[in-house]
Amino acid sequence: MYKKTYIEPTVKTAKGLDIVTDNYYSFRVKKKPEITGPVIKGVDVGLTRFADLNLDYQTTDLCTTEVEYEDYDIGGYRVRWFHPLSVVENAPVIFYIHGGGYITGTIERYVNVDKRLAELINGIVVHVDYTLSPETGYPTAIEQSYHAIEYMLYYHDRFLIDPEKVAIMGDSAGGNCCAALPFRDRKNNYIKLNILYYPAVDMTDYSPKKFDMSYFGKGLDPMVEARVRSLVDTSDMNRAYLQNGEDPHDEMISPLLAKNFEGYPRTLVICAEYDFLTMQSEEFCDRLNAAGIQVDFYKFIGTFHGFLDRVGYMESSDRSMKIVAQIMREHFNY
Repeated sequence: MYKKTYIEPTVKTAKGLDIVTDNYYSFRVKKKPEITGPVIKGVDVGLTRFADLNLDYQTTDLCTTEVEYEDYDIGGYRVRWFHPLSVVENAPVIFYIHGGGYITGTIERYVNVDKRLAELINGIVVHVDYTLSPETGYPTAIEQSYHAIEYMLYYHDRFLIDPEKVAIMGDSAGGNCCAALPFRDRKNNYIKLNILYYPAVDMTDYSPKKFDMSYFGKGLDPMVEARVRSLVDTSDMNRAYLQNGEDPHDEMISPLLAKNFEGYPRTLVICAEYDFLTMQSEEFCDRLNAAGIQVDFYKFIGTFHGFLDRVGYMESSDRSMKIVAQIMREHFNY
């Protein structure tokens, strides 16, 4: 049986939450835009993506060394290449794929995450700015992400990448993409390590039907329970992403339901205590473990889904990235 590690917050409130998490969600007032649109395929993308450009929290650049970055258009979409100036020869790489239900999420929102990751691993980070839904749908995010891996590895010397030390990493919907990518990679075996933050690994009704609030304990604060329940319904994400009647049971859409994990890389899963997706993430780890895949599971206690991009604001963000760096160095032996 693989080991499950639980990370306690420095300070926990009466609600069972990390103190910053508690303050943020207890007193959060969501901004409401006056102007919305355009509406694309029935989705008001202006309204949906308003929060991306109007964050109600302040992230911080925690880097103590210089990390430069540059954008590249590699075929109708963008990647951003992050390079610590201390890296002067080919180094390990993380290909990062952001979350947002495939509908939201911007590369700018994760700049401080990408820079901090690059510094901590003393390597390269490539952030894939895939085309969002509903402008496109499945399998565009997967295909663009895999193309980015192929492209950057083809020019690996130019981008200071060691092609034998390739990791992928994604949060939420980006975690869904990363959980599927090893199936796409079966022939080439580029991906040697998979890092998943609270991934959505099931887009069917399998996990919602198994949902049991008691998994999260008794006597939960109403705010905590509401946050947990907020991710149970994925119908909006499914409609925007699965635009052509694709079967959500396909392993490329719901990796949890895959029948064959042969050749799947070592996988690190990082979750939040109070997150509906933690239930399916634990089951995913169980299935990987049963298939003989090396699994590392970490649960951050007292926090919710989405803590990673709050770097410098929520302590779980940087603490978790240090775990990523630790696993990277251990796995790639550098």
